[in-house]
Amino acid sequence: MTSPYDKISTKPQAYEWIRFGEIKPAGWMQAQMQRDLVHGFVGHLDELVPDLIQKDDIYGKDRLTKTAKTKDLGVVSKETEWEVQFLWWNSETQSNWRDGFVRNTLLLENSIYLEKVREYIKRILATQDADGYLGIYAPDLRFNFNSENGELWAQASLFRVLLGYYEATGETSVLNAVIRAVDVTIQAYPTNQSHPFTVTNDYAGVCHGLVFTDVLDRLYQLTQQEKYLDYALWLYAEYSEATLSADDVRYIHLTDPAYRFRAHGVHTYEHLRSLVTAVYASGNPLLEGALSAYLEKLELCLTPSGAPIGDENINGRQADASEIGYEYCSIHELLDAYSHLLQKTGDPQWGDRIEWLLFNAGQGARHPQESAIAYLKTDNSYSMTGPLHPDDPIDSRNPQTRYKYSPAHQDVAVCCVPNAGRIYPYYVKSMWMRTPKGLFCALYGASELNTEVNGVNVHITEQTNYPFDLTISFLIDVSQPVEFELAFRKPAWAIGFEVQNESEWQEENGVIKIYKIWKAGDKFVLNFQAKVITNQFNKDEHFISYGPLVFARPLNGQAKEGRTYPVEGLRDLYYSLDDSASSFDLPTMGEKDLHLEQQPFHAENPWETLSITTSSKSLPKLIPMGASILRQITFRQPNQ
Repeated sequence: MTSPYDKISTKPQAYEWIRFGEIKPAGWMQAQMQRDLVHGFVGHLDELVPDLIQKDDIYGKDRLTKTAKTKDLGVVSKETEWEVQFLWWNSETQSNWRDGFVRNTLLLENSIYLEKVREYIKRILATQDADGYLGIYAPDLRFNFNSENGELWAQASLFRVLLGYYEATGETSVLNAVIRAVDVTIQAYPTNQSHPFTVTNDYAGVCHGLVFTDVLDRLYQLTQQEKYLDYALWLYAEYSEATLSADDVRYIHLTDPAYRFRAHGVHTYEHLRSLVTAVYASGNPLLEGALSAYLEKLELCLTPSGAPIGDENINGRQADASEIGYEYCSIHELLDAYSHLLQKTGDPQWGDRIEWLLFNAGQGARHPQESAIAYLKTDNSYSMTGPLHPDDPIDSRNPQTRYKYSPAHQDVAVCCVPNAGRIYPYYVKSMWMRTPKGLFCALYGASELNTEVNGVNVHITEQTNYPFDLTISFLIDVSQPVEFELAFRKPAWAIGFEVQNESEWQEENGVIKIYKIWKAGDKFVLNFQAKVITNQFNKDEHFISYGPLVFARPLNGQAKEGRTYPVEGLRDLYYSLDDSASSFDLPTMGEKDLHLEQQPFHAENPWETLSITTSSKSLPKLIPMGASILRQITFRQPNQ
């Protein structure tokens, strides 16, 4: 009998990643990333939570041993000490924050922060043991667990940082350090002889460890050694056959038509990448069927903004716009999973999904004026005061404070803030991909690409205010004339498009293609057309979109300052609804009643560029979700 984990043959991947660092942001994205780095949590989280990042050398002298004491983990303290194996959270905070910090710094080429990045890389590589081990455990615990641990998770989150740095700098010593460390882990957990996911009393670290496949997949692409893909397939098989707390992506659940996702949302969405990697490592149609089943189940979990529900757990629920929140970590993890689907399948729909998710849920869970994010957020957001329903006597007694804006969220868990710092660098790295015939522009935004095609240096400048303006100009500079194909995603929302200054083009399966001999100074323009659309959500709700942007009715709220931090301008903020905005009557309207208005564009505040006005007196103008705090985005069905 054929096993779903049997390798048939390595499945060809449609596109190749462009090396990180070859694509640089420009325009409003660059401005926002610069603010986050220089003045916000991306550049200063180590100052906001110094006990977690500065004082705990968890990868070095403070590695965990059997005699370790309880650490400050950035969560509400407990009366009793936890098992030492449990104490992996600081590695998550450190490495995920470093991943965002390093990648933002490299993309922005900030000289001050570049020196800080180099010092960190030098320091972390100095912790590598003689045998190649890089991680958070001393020899008395290393690879020797039968309970909760963060072994694979701490390594995966760290190695992603190092691989990003290597790709941007070309420093082979960093790549070699990662290869040595990964090989140590492969030897410690040999295939068919060990069971890294068969543990008792797992919590989250063990389950997070499945994303070690991210590292294996990238190493395969960088080295072309299939042993890394084979090991990724084996890890998924081991996870799938184990009994764990976060087990939505086990093969047995995916192939059960009645099963709905119920686990911790972040695990469910990040594990999509591991499943995709396993599919391409195996070429097994049984796993391909499991992937299709995953994507069907995922549809039940998506809100109008594209956000995947989970506050913290999914609990078998179907998404709604008001009552079920989503975690910022989940936004990032799903975006990264979509990027992997786009790179491996070549299907342009995943590019549509990435943009929709980032520009709506991702931006809509950021504070539009301050460097702070919501740990949990809902599409229809009627309060941000800690619990979801502050006026409910039961809900208001819930001590969690996840529904608020903070640059740290240390009273709950710091995890979401680092991931908010990672999301734009991961978007940027996916904007262009390499195809067998040339280059593919997968995601849109002002940027510059510096790469090589057919041995020729190619520089492409993309000028646009996208998504606030749907006109995109491309300027080509090559070191010598070179023949290759430039391809571009046609967004599914586009009702039409023009290719200006270029006659030799064709459209095929949602991709616009130009194949020619490119010369220095070539330029052309893509002009996409869109209209204001009323989209159905669930049975009796609609939401309004234009291009890749969802629009919201802003609601007036009272702001209350919470904790302040030792970095100027950074603070926690809570919002409660004004009495004047307490009515949520949902007006009847149709597309003919909706009118797009456009204001002059300003890179420092682009989200105020567009608005939608209506003929309804009960509804003020609508603004992009990314400009809103308290808001309503779904409305009753017209004529209801």
